[in-house]
Amino acid sequence: MLDVLAAALLTSAAVPAGAHAADLPNLFVAACLDGRATLLPGSDPVSFELLPRDLRRRLGEPAAARVWRIGGEADAFLYLLDYAPTGRDIRRVCGVASRDIDVQAAADAVELRVAGAVYPNRARSIEWTDPDGSYTALVTTAGKFDVLQVNWRSDEARAKFRRMYKPLLP
Repeated sequence: MLDVLAAALLTSAAVPAGAHAADLPNLFVAACLDGRATLLPGSDPVSFELLPRDLRRRLGEPAAARVWRIGGEADAFLYLLDYAPTGRDIRRVCGVASRDIDVQAAADAVELRVAGAVYPNRARSIEWTDPDGSYTALVTTAGKFDVLQVNWRSDEARAKFRRMYKPLLP
């Protein structure tokens, strides 16, 4: 499934070049949760080292990284990272980071997509885990950047999650 996400990210429906900050939550949902976004010219591939320092520190050392500066936004990035199977629970991370994301609107878009509704009185940083334990989606900050991110679990971590929470799962 994760390899399909990477392939789909690079080959399917298009996101307009020159995306605006208001479009970033939709780009995140399309690319990271649905695996169906491709960036057009104006969104340039860049190295992992160009991500904001605080975000890079949180992300650690991926085995492979694909990062794009999102067209039209000087400080907006889409990243897709793969991690080596070293006992780490997370095997893939996909996210959007920007200085200009409307965090409330972004959290609403992610919450609607992963929870099916938008709930009142939510904290600025929030995290959702899908019922199957495949991923955790979050809206948070890293330094001066707001981050929308999904952490895809390894098969082993997903099985462990299901064993641990089996009594609470549908």
